[in-house]
Amino acid sequence: MYDSVMLDVGGTFVKYGAMRQGQFCLKGQFPIREEGRPEEILQPILDFLTAHPAPRVVICMPGPADYAMGISQMTHKFKSIQGFPMKSWLEERLEGARVSFLHDGVAFVLGEMTAGALRGADCAACVMLGTGLGFGLCRRGRVLVRPARTPAHPLWCAPWKGGICEDFVSGRALRKIWQARTGQRQDVHEIAALARLGDEAAAELFRQAGRTLGEMLRDHLSGWPVERVAVGGQIAKSWDLFAESYAEACPIPATAAGRLEDAALWGDYAYAQHGDDILAAN
Repeated sequence: MYDSVMLDVGGTFVKYGAMRQGQFCLKGQFPIREEGRPEEILQPILDFLTAHPAPRVVICMPGPADYAMGISQMTHKFKSIQGFPMKSWLEERLEGARVSFLHDGVAFVLGEMTAGALRGADCAACVMLGTGLGFGLCRRGRVLVRPARTPAHPLWCAPWKGGICEDFVSGRALRKIWQARTGQRQDVHEIAALARLGDEAAAELFRQAGRTLGEMLRDHLSGWPVERVAVGGQIAKSWDLFAESYAEACPIPATAAGRLEDAALWGDYAYAQHGDDILAAN
């Protein structure tokens, strides 16, 4: 038996990890059907947890959701399990296991705070650059959350130049800007590859994103004694392309996340150890 089993639920697969005496002894992923029937979504999770028993199970997933009860409220994905009580359903079938649910952004910040680039910081922030724009703050060894256990002080919906921040810096935003400028529909990693091959238009797209992100954080974090920022999400793999322009716009040091691929699993583990004591309402 493991001490804790951690799951990070995405749209097409679930990352997993299992801990024994503070060490990962199992890591990997298995597929999941975002548009499947309830049993197609939940049965692979139950099968995995049954085959890998542990007294503590922590599952992080996107919102909106009732994280205390493990009830998804999403309508844009996993529609068939909207309103389904996953926590009680799993605990009834996993003898002796306590199952907890976390917002995936909270799990990421927890992972960076306890085992990644933010370790040892008194006050720090995470930015998650994926399809959207995630954000989280930690202070004095705790991640700041709203009463619903979602990240406090969200950045994505903060007003910015007649819109919101996510309209300007996110995977969705970069693809849209690129298509408007070039007429090409390409993913961010493809644009990054062009930038590294010397395409000036692609390089400028990332420089602009760095400047914009720096300006956003400079304003958003005004009044907070943030010591450093960790940048995660798939776009953080291209951090070298916009780190310099970010630094020109924002005085707060920033680096790519230290646990880019598995920060959420480390965050799940931190929650398995400490529970709500590692969160702070704000």
